[in-house]
Amino acid sequence: MKETTKRVYYIDNLRWMTVSFLILYHAAMAYNTWGEANYIFLGAVKPISSVVVFISPWFMPLMFLLAGISSKFSLRKRGYKTFICERFKRLGIPFIFGMVVINPVLSYIADVTHNGYTGNYFAHYGVFFTKYTDLTGYDGGFTLGHFWFIAVLMVISLLSCLIIRLVDMIPERTREKARLLVGVLLFVVAIASYEITAFGKSLLTYLFLYLLGYYYFSNPEIVKGISKFKWLFTGVFVPIALANAILYVYVGDYPTLNTICMYGSLAFGVLALFSLGYDYLDFTGKFSRFNAKVSYVHYIIHFPIVVLCQYCFSLINVGSIANFFMTLVVSYPVTYTLCYVIDKTRYFRVVFGLKSKKNN
Repeated sequence: MKETTKRVYYIDNLRWMTVSFLILYHAAMAYNTWGEANYIFLGAVKPISSVVVFISPWFMPLMFLLAGISSKFSLRKRGYKTFICERFKRLGIPFIFGMVVINPVLSYIADVTHNGYTGNYFAHYGVFFTKYTDLTGYDGGFTLGHFWFIAVLMVISLLSCLIIRLVDMIPERTREKARLLVGVLLFVVAIASYEITAFGKSLLTYLFLYLLGYYYFSNPEIVKGISKFKWLFTGVFVPIALANAILYVYVGDYPTLNTICMYGSLAFGVLALFSLGYDYLDFTGKFSRFNAKVSYVHYIIHFPIVVLCQYCFSLINVGSIANFFMTLVVSYPVTYTLCYVIDKTRYFRVVFGLKSKKNN
C-alpha cells in the first residue's frame, strides 16, 4: 500500500508539472526559427525559439509514459470493459468538444494573421469545416490542433488493451525470464523509432513508451533501480539537451551530431525527469491535488488562451519580446482561473473529461 500511494503522488505531480510547461512552449512557438507558421507568428527570435527545441524531444514521450503507468492502475481497478468505456467518456467527449469549440479559435486567428481573413468568427466556421489541407490549421483550415494527443492517446489506450490481453496469454514463467531483455529492447526501439512519423507524430515511439509505462515503470522494484542513476541521467540530459538546442537554432551545420543530441535528449530526458520525480515529487497537498485534478483541463484550454493573448497584444503593438513575457504573465493565471471554474461547474466538467464529483 505504501508503494501504491507513493506512485500515485509522484505520477500525478510529474504529470501536472510537465503539462504546465505547455504555456511556455506554445508561447515560444510564435518565435520559431525554422519557418513554421504556427497560428500566429511574431518573428524569429533565437533565444525564445531554443525553448521549444529544448523541450520538444522529451515532453510528449514522457506524457505517454505516464499515461501507460496510469492505465496500469486503472485497468487493475476497473477491468477492461469499464476502462474502455471510461476512455471514450474522458477522451472522446473532450475531443468532440475541442473540434467544435476550441480549435476553430486557433484556425480563425491563423486565417486572420496569415491570410488577412476579414469575416467574423462565426462565419469562419464554414471555412474551418470545409477546408482540409495539411491539418495544421495554420492556413485557416480544419485542424486537430493540440487535440491530436487526445486522439492518439485514445487509440493507443484501446490498442494496448488488445496487446495486454495477448501478452497475458503467455505463461508467467516465460514472461519473467524475458522481462529484462524485452524491456531494454522496447526502450531502444521506442527511442529509435522517434523519427518514424505519421501525420508528423512519432506514433510508434508513443505506443512503445505507453507499454513501457504499463509493464515496467509501474513496477516499484524497477523504478527504484532506475532512480539510483538519477544524477547520472540528469548529468547527461541537461548538457545534451542544451547542445541539441544550440546546434539546431544557432549552428545548423552538423545535422548528424544534432540528431544524436536529439535522441540523447529524448532518452536521458525521460529517464532523468522520471527518476527525479520518483525521488522528489512524493508529496500531496491542496495545491498539488488541485493541479493533478485539472491537468487534463489545463492541457485542453491553455493553447487558445496563449494564442488569443499573443493576438491581442500584437494589436496594440507592444513589441514581440514584450508580447512573449506579457503572454506568459497573463496566460498562466487565466488558465488556472478557468480550470477552477470548470472544475466547479457541473456541465463543464462533463465536456472537459473530469470525473463526477462523487468519484473525486
